[in-house]
Amino acid sequence: MILHKAPAITMKPPEEETLVELFFARAAIGESAPFIWERTSKGWHAHSWQDIADKVLHCAAALRARGISAGMRVAIISENRHEWVVSDLAIMLLGAISVPLFTNQTGTDYGYLLEQSGARAAICSNAKIAYQVEPAAQAAPNCLFMVVMNPGKIFRPSLRLATLTWAELMDEGGHAKPLHPDHATTLRRQDVACIIYNSGATQAPKGVMLTHKSILANLIGVNERFRDLHLNKERVLSFLPLSHAYEHSVGLFYPIHMMAEIYYLPRPELLSTAMQEVKPTIMTAVPRVFDVLKERLEVVFRQRGPLSAMLFARATREIPPTSPFNPNRLLHWAERQIIKRVISLPVRNRLGGSLKAFISGGATLSPKVSQFFNGLGVPLLQGYGLTEASPVVSVTPPGNIKQGTVGLPLKGAEVKISGEGELCVKGDFIMAGYWDDPAATRQVIKRGWLHTGDLAEIDEDGHITILGVKRDMIVNSGGENISPLRVEMILNAQPAISQAIIYGDSRPFIVAIITPSADIIKLAAGKSDPDNYIVKTISDAIQTANANLGTPERIRHFIISDEAFSGENNFVTPTGEFRRKQITNHYSGRLEALYHKSKR
Repeated sequence: MILHKAPAITMKPPEEETLVELFFARAAIGESAPFIWERTSKGWHAHSWQDIADKVLHCAAALRARGISAGMRVAIISENRHEWVVSDLAIMLLGAISVPLFTNQTGTDYGYLLEQSGARAAICSNAKIAYQVEPAAQAAPNCLFMVVMNPGKIFRPSLRLATLTWAELMDEGGHAKPLHPDHATTLRRQDVACIIYNSGATQAPKGVMLTHKSILANLIGVNERFRDLHLNKERVLSFLPLSHAYEHSVGLFYPIHMMAEIYYLPRPELLSTAMQEVKPTIMTAVPRVFDVLKERLEVVFRQRGPLSAMLFARATREIPPTSPFNPNRLLHWAERQIIKRVISLPVRNRLGGSLKAFISGGATLSPKVSQFFNGLGVPLLQGYGLTEASPVVSVTPPGNIKQGTVGLPLKGAEVKISGEGELCVKGDFIMAGYWDDPAATRQVIKRGWLHTGDLAEIDEDGHITILGVKRDMIVNSGGENISPLRVEMILNAQPAISQAIIYGDSRPFIVAIITPSADIIKLAAGKSDPDNYIVKTISDAIQTANANLGTPERIRHFIISDEAFSGENNFVTPTGEFRRKQITNHYSGRLEALYHKSKR
């Protein structure tokens, strides 16, 4: 197939009634233009809009022939790839409901999620994942068949679970009663499009029912917020899982709306190379990705010599270039010009040279990371949201970045602070409720307001600052409330500290678990007593942080973590949240010893 460039479109808010209509309307315009790119051993391979549209119709026809109809749930367990997108759209085209699941969950997790959602089928990417999912699918009372995109083994036969390959499914679709894109017009705006399970950091995950209406409302708000970026023919580098509500809305359906080209990166470790190859204009990611990029850039510019290192430090400490320019500060202006040529332009080139903005979401972004990129002239916008809000509530406006805030509410979003300090939001983007759990729905949606569970402040300009999670608030033995998020952000602002978790509920003072930065660990390796060096350096960093904390918030003692908190050791959820209870339980003995030590 010969690929052509997609025509430019006027970036108006989406006007279609459903997500499926949105896709087919854009596919009719895009036709043979590239839509989804995938990286292979031979380079990047493109799938055109028409190719994906044809596959959606074939997939939907096959699923319908196998009994999938409106309202039924179908699970997708796959890495980001074109088949994921085809499956999602095909399920929605039938009026059925897609249930995206993460690929790094356990067989027990899949058993709970398939049964709780009542999934009728499971679509898996490969044999490794299918091996985990198959026993769960067999045990789930409603699950009748499983599709494997890349089968690498012969599955054991089952009396009640049919197993077929993706190629077989598509072949069935080619021989089944055909479907037409106009079938999308039979859907309603208020229909549930997908059920996305929240992280379940402290309890069993709940299935969040997002409608076509709620996700489209999010797209309308995002479209308005990014208007000043002049988005049109964009290249989006995608590697945050599509099972994440953030990537599903902002990383898939928003690019569909603006007819962007989406590049799916198979492995995060290829990010630096991919940025040079793809030259993305927009990239969404979780804060940890920006932490890693920051660390790599710091290493590169330190190695270029003292002058480069000094200018680099100046660039990342300075007020971002979006601030008003003072013409009287000629020396400052001259310095910025040197920094721009020696530091900022090379940084932008290492990031592909075409970035209009990074967009961070899914967890809290450290102010030092935000300052770092914005100081270098690379806009890093921070969003705030939750799955129950489809998921974006607010984003920092380009050109109006207030450090430490999560920006202004999107168009169509009402916000308020409850008497308990909790952020409440209202608008068309709110979920329809939790799947099969009306009681839990009533607990969080009251009189149309979604109670987010996050403590926040709203300043006079409308910018939102998140203070912490309501359920995580620490109340010390003196009855004083302490926000872990606030304290941990101040700790994380220290260059020596990579991660921090504080502890002290019903205790007389606060202690912390600290993960040292990679730089400190590297420096310690060259010392005669590396452990003592790390402890002394972290102690100094905490002393500096304590100067910016109130008396009840100050860290009295700390321990060093055995390893960084991550998804691999199950201390971080798939959406990037710390599993605080698991972390503090793991270190409970050492933490409690700090209080006994203080008594001696």
